[in-house]
Amino acid sequence: MVRHLSLGNGSLLVNLDDSLRLRDLYYPYAGQENHVLGKPHRIGVHADRFSWIEDWNTEPMYMQDTILANSKAVNKSEGLEIDFRDAVECDRPVFLREINVHNKEDYSREVELFFKQSFDLYGTEMGDTCFYHPEYSGVVHYKKNRYMLAEVKNEGGICGDLEQHGIYRDGADDGIRSGSLNSDAIAQGNVDSVISIKVELEPQSSEKVYFWINTGESLQEVTELNDQIEHMIEDSFRQTKMCWRGFVESTKKDVENLQEHVRDQFKRSVLVVRGQTNDNGAITAANDSSNLQYNQDKYGYMWPRDGAFITQVMAQAGYPDLVEPFFDFCEDVIHPDGYMMHKYNPDKSLGSSWHAWVDEDGDDRLPIQEDETALVIWALQRFHEETGDREILEEKWNTLVKPAADFLYAYFDEDKSLPNPSYDLWEEKHYTSTFTVAAVYAGLKSAASIADTIGEDGSKYLERAQEIKQDGLKHLRSEDTKRYVRGIEDGNQVDSVSASLLFLERFGLVDREDEYFKNTVNAIRYDLSPDTDIGGIARYKGDTYHNVTDDFEEVPGNPWIICTLWVAQHLINTAESDGDLEEAREYMHWTCKNSLETDLFPEQVDPYTGEGKSVAPLTWSHTTFIKTALMYSNKKQEIKE
Repeated sequence: MVRHLSLGNGSLLVNLDDSLRLRDLYYPYAGQENHVLGKPHRIGVHADRFSWIEDWNTEPMYMQDTILANSKAVNKSEGLEIDFRDAVECDRPVFLREINVHNKEDYSREVELFFKQSFDLYGTEMGDTCFYHPEYSGVVHYKKNRYMLAEVKNEGGICGDLEQHGIYRDGADDGIRSGSLNSDAIAQGNVDSVISIKVELEPQSSEKVYFWINTGESLQEVTELNDQIEHMIEDSFRQTKMCWRGFVESTKKDVENLQEHVRDQFKRSVLVVRGQTNDNGAITAANDSSNLQYNQDKYGYMWPRDGAFITQVMAQAGYPDLVEPFFDFCEDVIHPDGYMMHKYNPDKSLGSSWHAWVDEDGDDRLPIQEDETALVIWALQRFHEETGDREILEEKWNTLVKPAADFLYAYFDEDKSLPNPSYDLWEEKHYTSTFTVAAVYAGLKSAASIADTIGEDGSKYLERAQEIKQDGLKHLRSEDTKRYVRGIEDGNQVDSVSASLLFLERFGLVDREDEYFKNTVNAIRYDLSPDTDIGGIARYKGDTYHNVTDDFEEVPGNPWIICTLWVAQHLINTAESDGDLEEAREYMHWTCKNSLETDLFPEQVDPYTGEGKSVAPLTWSHTTFIKTALMYSNKKQEIKE
């Protein structure tokens, strides 16, 4: 189940599902230490009868231009509606909920709300402790240096509003359903807790309550936070709203010539990226733990490739301060031999991987995707172009740029004038991928440009890049199809179509008028589009990742948001009139149409239903939309002039 609401501030990230239940809570890094592991924090409602909130009709929704949620839950049979306003504070690790309960009946009634906490601190089920804190009428979950304090109060914020509490090693749901909690004071192990509050409702009236979770590294931290916020919750909501609106409006980029729904999606995407970006520069790919059910791992890592693309786009969008720490992160984690590894945890430790250190014959090989190393250099050069920041180039030359560029120069097949094989950007095959060739070319050219800017010698990088273009590129052309191939494996061309081949032109390795490239673009547009009513563009033919059919003639693979937008970007680049932009508009509208109802982009969509597949929100999907919107806006203005 993808996540419909994601609320974060760079150190605390909270995800809610479509039933408005907390499903992920990351602290102190977005993407690392999920203290919930996808277990729903359930909400029970006792009125005339009992019901769980997931059995109500729920409408998750964001507040315009903020990382706050304004959602609704309706139970017509019970005559109840509940409005939820949810937020993670801008600069403190606090999750806030305002809950407004509406009585739609013509008689008075008492309603009791139950909030269940199912924490697995540090992402493990063992060794937690939960206790009732009498001073705060709340419950505290802790293990080692992770503390969570949950509390609920009425609108007046008067201490002692808590009606019941329960602490359970099992049976919490039964206690909620019965309406009678066990009132235990403490328990250890795999522990759930429940707190409840009653509201008295007159006919056709409403009452408001507040629920919150403070996070910290000590009991003192979470209790001090409690002292600060428990009587100022409305102020916290107001300040948080102002903070996020100020952030999204701080861009200097003018996108007013875009249609309103595209502008709204642009702003939502900017805010999503903010929530997925750690203060230390770790830009996480996604933080939806539902993927754990698919392959027992998550997307909460910093892939240098994703981070490079995201950094380049966000600098272009007017948020360089947000993403500049990405280069500090890369500087700290780059291997002494000059390459980036597969992926990293947000705390800069090495992430999990399925890339082997030996080949099928047992011979050594590097478990890397070489494009990730190249794209970090490329992104730094683009960052400089957007900001004019020469100092960052000087700071990173000896510690990041030169080691990486030297590796790209040396990791090379002199016979073919191409980079040595490595894992491709889709992380599946070990061969000389055409995308990787284009990325290495761009990385070497960028290194030479950086060297020239700061007075260093980058001539050998430029010479190597020219060698790829002049001598290596010919190996990637198919004379049978008159297209560029996906790559070379064991000396043979992999003559299939991948959407990633569009980067041949974007990275400057070929010209858009190149006949082989034009034929490649046509194949991508028509061979990778599912023959269904959904549309979009797949990664490549035969893509089995989250596939829903093995009929690859009808459906080459699930359509991906990024691949569809890459085609839109190409069409924008080649447009010469407003009419030429129409097809690009259609692809952009396709992505908006296939977002979740909260405007979050999944990684991919079901080719038959349009339902989001894999994880949501995917940060790369959102930044690709931002990039496309900026390109479209600029081209529209250019054509107008």
